[in-house]
Amino acid sequence: MKRFFHLLIRIFPGYLAILIFVGNADLLIAYSIGRPALLRLSQEEDPFQKALAALKENRMEEALAELTEAKRKHPEDARIRNFRGIVLVRLGKNEEAVSEYREAIRLDPQMEDAYRNLGFLKWNEHELEPAREALAHAVQLSPSDRFAHYYLGRVLLDEQLYAPAIRELKSSTVPLPPDTSFSIQLATANIAVGNKDLARKILQQLTTIPLDDRQSIHVASLLLAVRENGSAIGIIERLSKSPPTAENLWRQFDLALAYLLAGNYSKAIAQADFYQHSLKRGDANAHESAEAWTILGIAAAHLKQNERSLDAFRHAATLAPGTEENWLNLTRESMELSRYSDAISAVQDGLAANPKSYALHLRLGAAQLAAGHYAEAEKVFRDLVSAGDPLPTGYVGLAQVLLRTGRAEEASAELTLAQQKLGPNFLIDYFRGLAFDRMGKPGEAIAAFQDALKLDPNNAEAHLSLGKTEMSLGRLDGAISELQEALRLSPNNEQARRLLSKAYTRVGDKNAAAFAASSASTPQNVETDLLGDFFVPQWQMPPDGRK
Repeated sequence: MKRFFHLLIRIFPGYLAILIFVGNADLLIAYSIGRPALLRLSQEEDPFQKALAALKENRMEEALAELTEAKRKHPEDARIRNFRGIVLVRLGKNEEAVSEYREAIRLDPQMEDAYRNLGFLKWNEHELEPAREALAHAVQLSPSDRFAHYYLGRVLLDEQLYAPAIRELKSSTVPLPPDTSFSIQLATANIAVGNKDLARKILQQLTTIPLDDRQSIHVASLLLAVRENGSAIGIIERLSKSPPTAENLWRQFDLALAYLLAGNYSKAIAQADFYQHSLKRGDANAHESAEAWTILGIAAAHLKQNERSLDAFRHAATLAPGTEENWLNLTRESMELSRYSDAISAVQDGLAANPKSYALHLRLGAAQLAAGHYAEAEKVFRDLVSAGDPLPTGYVGLAQVLLRTGRAEEASAELTLAQQKLGPNFLIDYFRGLAFDRMGKPGEAIAAFQDALKLDPNNAEAHLSLGKTEMSLGRLDGAISELQEALRLSPNNEQARRLLSKAYTRVGDKNAAAFAASSASTPQNVETDLLGDFFVPQWQMPPDGRK
C-alpha cells in the first residue's frame, strides 16, 4: 500500500527531530535523530546548517544540494549520509536513499536512526525481510525506541508473524492508526494468537463504520472465526440484497459460504442452489460452479444426506478435476461412509488428473489401509518415504501398516529414522510410543508419549495412551492423572472414561461408579484418523476497482 508523507522539522531543547505525517494526518514519527551535537555545528559545517534550514522549510532540492556539498567536505560523517537519505526519500529517489542509509551504517554501526530509516523505507517498498532485519537491529541498538518497535510490529504483521507482531506493537506504545485495513490485520493477528475477545472488540468497531465490499467480506470472515455468526451473515446479507448480476454474483456465493461456516446447513444448500441458478440465468450454456457444489456437498454431509453429499462432491470433481481438494473431499466422505472401494477408485481418478499430488498419494494409502489392503497401502507409503517425504505423514502411515501387520519393531525403526530426518515431531513420538507398547516395552513407550506431550500438551489421545501404559505397570496415581486429563480434553472419550473407572476401582475410590463405561460406545481410534477435514472453498471477492 502506498503511503504519503508530509515532512515537519521541530527543534526541541538539546536535540532535533524529523517528524513524518503519514496518510490522513495520522502521526507516525519516522525519523528522530536525537543528537545534541547537531545544534552545535562548527562554522565549517555551514552547508549542513543550511540543509537543516531548507529541510525545516520543506525545500527539498535545496536541502539535497547543501547536503551534497556537506558530504563532499565531510565524506566520513554518518549524520550527513543519514539526512541525505531522508531528503532523497522525500524526492522519490529511494534507491539512492538506501545507499546513503547503508553508508551511514557503515560509517557508524551504532547509528540506530539509520537502521530505523532504512527499515521504514524497505517496509514502504514492501521488501519485508530487509525491513525486518534493519528494524530489529534498530530495536537492539535502542530498546526504548518506541517507533522502531512500532514499525517492526507493522512489518511482522505484514509477514503474518502474528505473535511477535503483537508483542512489538504493545512495546511501542505508539497510538495505533485509525485505518480500516490495519484494524482488519490486527483483528486477524489477535484471532491467530487466541486473543478472541480483543479481536471481537476490534471487529465490533469495524461494523460501525463504512466498509467497501472487500473489507466487508474480510470482516465477515473474521466474525465467523470468533463465532459472531449473526453479525457476519448480516453483513453479507446486506451486500446481497441487490438483484444478482454478472458483476455481483460473488455476493450470492459468499452468502452461501457464510451460511455454511455458521452451521446453517439448510440455508447453505438453498443459497448454493440459488447461486447455481443465477449463473445460468440468461445463459443456458453457463458453466456450473465446482465451489458451489462443494458447499452443497459439505452442508449435506453435516445433515447426514449421504447420497446428496457424494453426488455434489462428484459434480465438483468432474467440473474441476485439476483441483485436488475436490477429490480429497469426495474420498473423505466415501471413507466416512466406509465405502472404501469407491474412495480408492475416486482417488485413482484424482491422481490421473493430478499425478504429482502429495495429498492424493497420501489419501490413496489411507484408503487402502482403511480397506485392509495392507500390501497396497505399504507400497504407497514406502514410495512417499523413499521420495524423501518432508512431512511425518508418510512415515506415520507406513508405521500404521506395520503395526497392523504385527511388525512393531520395524515400525519403531522407521519412526526413529523419520525422527532423525525431520527432528522432534508430535506424530512421530506418539506413534513411537504405540510401537514400543506393542513391543512390550512400556518404559520406552512412556518416554515417547511424554516427549509427544511436550510438543502438544493438549492432545487427549496422547494422555489416554500414556495413562493406559502407566496403568499396565500398576502406576495408578499417574494413570488416573493422565486419564483425567484425557477426559477433560475430550469429555466424550468413552475409552478414557472406561479406563478411569477401572483405575478408580483398583485404588478403592468411590468415583469408580461415576465413570462406568458404556459397553455400546466405540472409542475413536487415532491410528485410522488420516482423513482430516473437508476443504472449504475460498471467499469470492469483487473485481478490482469495484465496490
